Amino acid sequence: MIDSHSAGPDRSRNGRVPRSGLLAALLAAALGLTTVALTAPHAASAAPGAAPGAPAPGEVVVDEHFDGPALPAGWTAVEGTWRIADGRLVGASADWNQQTRITFGRHLTDFRLEVTARFESVVDAARWTALGLDVPANGATPWSIATVRSGSTAANGLEFARRTPADAWNVTDTAVAPTAAGTGRDVRLAVEVHGGAARWILDGREVMRTTQVARSADGGQALLVNGARVSFDDLKVTALAPGAFLRQPGAPLTVLAHRGASSAAPENTLLSDEVARRAGADWIENDVQPSRDGVPHVLHDDTVNRTTNGSGRVRDLTAAQLGALDAGSWFAPAAAGARVPTLAAQLDDLRGRGGSLLLEIKGPHTRDEVARIVQDVRDRGMTGRVFVQSFETDALRYTRELAPELPLGLLRASLDADPVAVARDLGLSAYNPADAALAARPEVVAALHAAGVAVNVWTVDAPARWKALDAAGVDGIITDRPAELTGWLAARQ
Repeated sequence: MIDSHSAGPDRSRNGRVPRSGLLAALLAAALGLTTVALTAPHAASAAPGAAPGAPAPGEVVVDEHFDGPALPAGWTAVEGTWRIADGRLVGASADWNQQTRITFGRHLTDFRLEVTARFESVVDAARWTALGLDVPANGATPWSIATVRSGSTAANGLEFARRTPADAWNVTDTAVAPTAAGTGRDVRLAVEVHGGAARWILDGREVMRTTQVARSADGGQALLVNGARVSFDDLKVTALAPGAFLRQPGAPLTVLAHRGASSAAPENTLLSDEVARRAGADWIENDVQPSRDGVPHVLHDDTVNRTTNGSGRVRDLTAAQLGALDAGSWFAPAAAGARVPTLAAQLDDLRGRGGSLLLEIKGPHTRDEVARIVQDVRDRGMTGRVFVQSFETDALRYTRELAPELPLGLLRASLDADPVAVARDLGLSAYNPADAALAARPEVVAALHAAGVAVNVWTVDAPARWKALDAAGVDGIITDRPAELTGWLAARQ
């Protein structure tokens, strides 16, 4: 980018995977030579924009206190035993192999699901209850859930997971809860979902994020119980505005991996994306520019000289020529064979393996060149997981005209006289300044927030500056060191 319920891999914000010895294995995975445990389902994100009759942001879609004698209208008990008792909904699962579930609600792209839950009894401490984030009304697989075990302080006490069409588990994220759920204790559970991204909130505290919620065309919400008897009360589903990029009170900074994890792998490659995923980055930031024959490629510099074994301007080389280059040897021998990905290939990788993309349109682009970028994003069903940014205001205007559903961010090396006015003029979701520029005028953060505009700062690799920016209230940090920033945030929490 920027110039001057089984054990699963822990890629949550509360932990990080050691990088030593991983580079060769990650390269093989990124090149499709092997399958690693991280593999996420190949699933389209939800369709962009609001459907006819969609609820307005802030509208409460479901508000249930279980005061009646029977299950609420529109609630479907799919498996196990569900009943109303003493003003609470009670779900019971006979053993660890029964996925007791009840479905309700409607399909929503952006929403918050929250409920008070209490484990009344469990077969063992590994048993769980879950909030169903995208579950068909008949409860059939596949479905996506957020779980909490009664032994929630275990290494996998909290999870984001998917039950696949083959009726098997794909656990994408795990974390340790700050307190034990146990039995006989009310805990307030909440998950906020924005397309394929979600954040898990336990008793008012964010504990984990994911970018790997598999979305369907029509799945609604659900509650699930496994090997336990769990009671629920005060359930609410609230529609949210698309792309909520402002940091919520008490939430950690958003981690945006600069050119992937560019301190640990060759930048702007599928390998650096994989390392960023394992580091727990919320967004992967990469650059895009066209080949001579108009195919968008992921590459930062005007030329291929610095980051490949070739030479020449990107725009003077064909897609075939770019695809033949080695983009990894310059970084490390173990990375030899990494390629310059097309935007389409990167989107396919993110869609299949997980992750959201902060995509910088690099340098001046014509309207037709921007249209090709938009086409690639739409063709792969990724509009819910792509955020476009650029230094070029024309590129942002073209994007807004062609794809109003895509959020926009303006990159700045120095601050505008009135950032809020510029943000309004361009229809920005984020204003993304250089660290040094913001340090001179930190008061603009509050002004932009008051206008509903997020602030993400580039490119910051030092803990002292992370601390200062956190205190200044910025929303996200673009960094070459996502693993270190993720670990630093976990330690502070």
